[in-house]
Amino acid sequence: MQNTNEQSILISEKDLTAWKGAAERMLTNEIVLKVFSDYLNRDTDFEVVLTSRGYTVMGFDCYRQDWNTVDFCPMPEDLLDSLLDAYENFRMMEITGGDRDLTEKEEAKLAKERDALTALCEKEAAKCSS
Repeated sequence: MQNTNEQSILISEKDLTAWKGAAERMLTNEIVLKVFSDYLNRDTDFEVVLTSRGYTVMGFDCYRQDWNTVDFCPMPEDLLDSLLDAYENFRMMEITGGDRDLTEKEEAKLAKERDALTALCEKEAAKCSS
């Protein structure tokens, strides 16, 4: 097939299969919010706000009494990344009390928690798409 600029447009079987696979595992904002709902109920410093442009993750600094983090998340993957970062910071404070660095063992545990949350989002996306 050719377009008006005389350039060939080819879609390979591999590209088509990859696209169909991605569509079957469609991550949504609702899935991300469902997976992170327990965390968001525990962390009073972070909120997810639906604005006219999309979801925004906002972090509040209780010492300065001001918002110190505002992360616009136009895509569900952005929301997932932002909430993973917020979750990690929350857990670091829970574990250390803000008084020390994480040990290697604690870092490994936290990495597993992040991986588990990501896997749960992917599992829910696959379940909703089937």
